[in-house]
Amino acid sequence: MTGTAKKLVERWYETGDTALLAENIVWDVLATFPEGGQYVGRQAVEKQFFPRIKSHFSDYVTHPYSFTAEGNIVATTGVYRVRTRQGQSADIAFAHFWTVRDDHISALHQVADTAAIQKLLVAGEQAS
Repeated sequence: MTGTAKKLVERWYETGDTALLAENIVWDVLATFPEGGQYVGRQAVEKQFFPRIKSHFSDYVTHPYSFTAEGNIVATTGVYRVRTRQGQSADIAFAHFWTVRDDHISALHQVADTAAIQKLLVAGEQAS
């Protein structure tokens, strides 16, 4: 499962194809991250989380740097490369912990530099 789980998560980052997500995925984002909280179900991730988070930024791209797999768990580190609507940009460090079951991603737990992203958003609001 380790190789399969890792390949599935790598494909998610490459494509963003929500069909890779389980129908009942649990998408858990730090409460201190913009639009943080728990989103349950593929529809919630597609129709709530992504539109909401992207509303804060003119650019929001996830760049994974490393993948470590153990069984059906995959840990990824990387950066969110973001630009506010007012033009401020930054790379925000993250760690993602994925669970894969039945050939779908069934859970995400996100950890990120929430202080850096909040500082960036405040600076963007002050610039406008």
